[in-house]
Amino acid sequence: MTRVLVVLLFAILAVVMAAPWSVHLASRVVTDNPDTHLFLWTLGWDSHAFTAQPLRLFDANIYAPNPNTLAYSENAIGSALLAAPIIWATGDLVLALNLVLLSACALCGVGAYALGRQLGMGRPAAIVCGLVFAFAPTRFYRMSQLHQNTVQWIPFALACLHAYFARGRARDLRLALGLFTLQALASGHGAVFLVVAMACLTVYEVARGTPLALARRVRDVGVIGVLLLVPAALLLWPYRRARLDVGLDRTAEVWAVTPESFVASPTHVHQWILGALTDVPVNDLANAFLFPGYLAVGLAVVALWPQSASAEIDGLASRRRAAWGYALLGAVSVLFFVDGPLALWPWVRGWPGFSFIRVSSRFITLTTLALAVLAGLGLERLVRGQPARRAAAIATVVGLMLLGEYSTHPFDGNAFTMPRPAIVEWLARQGGPMVVAEVPVPRAVNGGAYERFNTAAMLHSTVAWWPTIHGYSGTRPERHDQTYRAMNTFPDAAALAGLRALGVTHVIAHRPLYPPDRWAELQVRAQSAAGLRLVHEEADGNVYTLIPEHVQ
Repeated sequence: MTRVLVVLLFAILAVVMAAPWSVHLASRVVTDNPDTHLFLWTLGWDSHAFTAQPLRLFDANIYAPNPNTLAYSENAIGSALLAAPIIWATGDLVLALNLVLLSACALCGVGAYALGRQLGMGRPAAIVCGLVFAFAPTRFYRMSQLHQNTVQWIPFALACLHAYFARGRARDLRLALGLFTLQALASGHGAVFLVVAMACLTVYEVARGTPLALARRVRDVGVIGVLLLVPAALLLWPYRRARLDVGLDRTAEVWAVTPESFVASPTHVHQWILGALTDVPVNDLANAFLFPGYLAVGLAVVALWPQSASAEIDGLASRRRAAWGYALLGAVSVLFFVDGPLALWPWVRGWPGFSFIRVSSRFITLTTLALAVLAGLGLERLVRGQPARRAAAIATVVGLMLLGEYSTHPFDGNAFTMPRPAIVEWLARQGGPMVVAEVPVPRAVNGGAYERFNTAAMLHSTVAWWPTIHGYSGTRPERHDQTYRAMNTFPDAAALAGLRALGVTHVIAHRPLYPPDRWAELQVRAQSAAGLRLVHEEADGNVYTLIPEHVQ
C-alpha cells in the first residue's frame, strides 16, 4: 500500500509542478520547436511501424529514399511502448508525447525513492531523494527533451545493482540488466549515463572490499541475463550502420559550458537570489542550467560531514559508505562537462554511445541523481534518533522547501495544434504509393525557418505515413541538403532533376508561404515546366506530380 501511495504522491506532484501545461496535455507542448516536432513524429512513427512494419521499424519515412533513417536520432522505442496505445486509441500525438514526458518525471521520483530505500533511508528521506531527482531544475527543466527526460529507469537499475551487492542474488543482477535494456530503449543518452553510474559504483564496491569474483558474476548473469540484454545490443546495429552510411557522429558538436551556467537556474527562488547578489544577467549568459539548488547541496554536505566513531557503531556505516560512493559518482559525472586537466569528455567523446551525445553538459542528469541520494542521506542523518512523527514533520518541511525552491510556476508550455493543411489532407485521401516533397523550402541561412519547415513536412507525413524527402535529426544526408537548396528555384529544371533523383512523385506547394507575386509566378512557370503536372488545387496550395523522364 505504501508503494502505491508513493507512486500517487509523485504523480500528483508532477502534475502540480508542471501546471498549467500538465492539465492541457492535448493542446499544449512544453516547447514549440523543431525538437518537439521530431519527438512527435518519432512516437508516431514507432507506433505506426509496430503494426505496419515491425521488422523494418528503423526504415522510417523521412529522408526518402534512404533506409534506416530512424537511427539518425533517438529511436524512443521504449517511450513508444507507452505512447502507442494512446495513439492507436485517440490518434493524438501531442497527448501521447505529453503523457510520456509527465509519467517519466513521476517515475524519476519513484525510482529515486526506491534507490533511497535500498540504500537504507527511511521513507521520509527516500521521498526527499525522489523530490530532488524528479524536480531539481537540472533535470526537471529538461522536460521538453524526450531523450533527456526519459531517464526514469536509471535509479531503479541502480537499486537492483545495490541489492545484488548486498545480498548476492542472481535475480537482482538480472533485474538490473533488464532495467538497463528498458533504459536503452527509452533513451540512448540515459543508457550511457547508466553505464557510467554502474561502472563507477561497481569500481567503488570492489575498491571497498567486495570480491570481484568474475566467474561468479558471469554465472549470475546467465542465459537469462544475456537474453535480457539482447534488445539493447540489437540497437547498436542500426546506429553503426547510420554512422557508416551518412557519417552520424556528434563528436564535432562540443558545446563548452560557460562559467555562468554553473549558477544558472530558471526557478523563481534562484533567480531572486541571483538578482540580489549580482547585476550580471547570469541566465542570459549561461548555455545550460547546471545549478541543482541550495537546500539539496546543503543536505549533501551534511551527508558527507565527518562523524564520530559512535555513529559508525550505531549502524550507519553502510549509509556512510553509500554517501561516498555517490559522491564519487557525482564528481565523475561533473568531470564530463568541465574544462581543465581533469576533463573526461575529450577522452571519451569518440567512444561508442558517447559519440552520439552532442552536449556533454547533459551528464548533469547523473550529477543530479548523485546529489539526490546525498540529500536523502543528509536528511536521514539529521533526523537520526528523532521520534517517527517528528522525523516525518522535519522531512515534510524540507520537502515543501525543496518544492518551493524548485518552482517555476506557471509552467505554461505553448499552445500547439498539429499542422493539417487542407492540401495535405487531400493528398492523404488519394492513397497509393508516393514520395512527397514540399515547397517553398526556406534558405538554409535562415536556420530556424529552415528546420521548422522540414519538421512541419515530417508532421504532414503522419497523416498517411507517405515517404517524404524532408527530415530533421542528428544528421542530414548531403544529397538531401543539396536538393533542398535546389528547391529554392522550383519548378526549374535543376529543382526537378534533384527531386527525381530522390524518387519524388508528388510536390505540395503551400500557397500561404509564398508572397502573392511569387505564387502567381509559380503558377505560370509550372504550366510550362517539362514533366510537371498540376493535379489538384486548394485555397492553401497545389499538388503537382512529377512525370518520370523516360515517359515524358
